[in-house]
This record gives sequence, C-alpha cells and structure tokens, in this order.
Amino acid sequence: MGITSYTQATPGSPRGKDINKLRIGERYMESLRNEEQSNIAANRTRYSRRAFLNRAVLTSVGVAVVPLLIDTDPANAGLFSTASPDEQKKVGEQASRQILQQYHEVHDGRATHFQQLGRRLVNALPDHDRKTWDYQFHVLDSKEVNAFALPGGHMFMYTGLYSQLATDDALAGVTGHEMTHVRLQHWAKANAQQQERSLGLGILLSLFHAGNSAQTIAQLADSAVTLKYSRNEENQADAGGLDNMVAAGYNPYGMIQLFNTLEKLSGNGGSFAGAFLSDHPLTSDRIKQTEARIAALHHTHSFPPFTPLHYNSL
Repeated sequence: MGITSYTQATPGSPRGKDINKLRIGERYMESLRNEEQSNIAANRTRYSRRAFLNRAVLTSVGVAVVPLLIDTDPANAGLFSTASPDEQKKVGEQASRQILQQYHEVHDGRATHFQQLGRRLVNALPDHDRKTWDYQFHVLDSKEVNAFALPGGHMFMYTGLYSQLATDDALAGVTGHEMTHVRLQHWAKANAQQQERSLGLGILLSLFHAGNSAQTIAQLADSAVTLKYSRNEENQADAGGLDNMVAAGYNPYGMIQLFNTLEKLSGNGGSFAGAFLSDHPLTSDRIKQTEARIAALHHTHSFPPFTPLHYNSL
C-alpha cells in the first residue's frame, strides 16, 4: 500500500522513519486550509464552482483530513490509478450531501422542469453512459450564475443561471456539457494526474483499496471540488454536450445562446458570470469550435426550432 495514517507509523517501523514526510504533509494541509479561509474572507459573495464546493465540504466535514504518509518506494509505481465508477459515485454522494447542507434546494416547477430536461438528455445517451452513472438533477436557490456536476452524476443548477436562459436548448447545452464531464470521468483522471504531479496532497485514490471509510470518501470529496479541468477537457465537454443535445432533439445553437448569455453577463461589470467562467473560460476559439461542430452536424441533421424557456412561469 502506498500510504498509511499517522497512527500507524509506530517508532522503529519503516513508516516511523518517515516522520519528516508526515510533518511536511501536515504543513501542506494547513496551508491549504489557510488559503481557503483567505479566499473566503477576500470574496464572500462569489466563488468559482470548485472554490465554493471546497468551502462547503471543508466546513461541513470540519476539515477532517488525517495527515498521511506518502510512500515514494519505486516498487509502488502505478499507485495513482483512476477511480472506478463506483468509487466516483461514492465521492460524488459525499460531496452532494455537503452541498445540500449549505444551499437551499428548490423543489417547485423549476426543479421538475430541470429534471425532465435532464432525463431527456440521459435517455439520449448510449446504453453504457446511461447505465454506468447515477444522474440526478438539482436546482439550488442562489443568485450566482453557475452550474456544475460532481463525479458519479449529481448535477446542480443555480437559479442565478437558470433564470437567465431564454430557451430549453441553452439549458440543455450547459447540462449536456456538465454531464459529459461525468461520463468522460474528467475528475477521476484529473485527480490521478494531480497526485502524480504533487505528492504533498495526501489524498490518494489508492486509499480505496484500504477500505471505503467515510473519512476517506470525505477526503476525496474535497479533491473532487478543488481540481480544475484542462482546456482540452472543457473542449471535450463542449463536443460531448453538443452531440448529446442533438441526439435528444434540442437545437445545438442553444449552446451558442448559452455562450452569448454568459458573455453578456460577464460584460456587465465583468463579475456577474465570473464564477462559472472561471471554470469554463469563454475563449473565441471555444466559440468558433462549437460553431464549426454545429455546421458539420447540419450536413446530417435538421435542427428543430428553439423551445422558449418561461422561467417565471415554472
């Protein structure tokens, strides 16, 4: 096994000789907590997707991260394996519980509409993607313009973004994008890569092989909300979301509507849509690539008219 807890590092054992590694790990985790508190103090009204989720998990779990020793023995190469779908679901369930303790979940017509749209997208997926993940769709009462998905399938839509979208097609665009992060396992892959880059994190996927304790899952839930996706992963999510919404019978230009809405909101002082855009940079290349994909789809598909989204009537 590649890691062990502090309590297992007894004097005289091989692990006990690595006590300096433990102290480094402790200092690293303390620096993460201090940085998180500084970010909260500096910006209490707006967080990026993962910054907010990180705050929620750390607050609710009580920063219950046990200092861990990291085994750098070359014999343990390949330690940083990608979490299985079942493991990802457990991480997502833990993070979801913490989020719902921090935010009020909407259960009116807005939630029903979002759930129906989400199920329509799920039903349009290939069998493997549809059956592997536990897609669940939540609406959070918040003025923040944001949306995100957790590993395993929980999807969260903020009313601040929901209320700004003019069509179901735009709503399907952002929902399909986030669902693609789930089915392409972007969190699990990014987490494994992060561990390879930085041994100081102290939260390793191989912990699952030591038993799926509540504490272990809480630690991984923290990592699920702190890792950012790469530009390539965001591009993959755009492409996958576009294919999904077309398969479900939505107009793919809804994704362009989404981009235009975010661009407009971001231009109103540059901060209103900043939380979402900090995790989903809206570059000109990204928009052009989406337009090119739609043009290619137009050769083989006929697109339906837009479906108006009457948010205030839901």
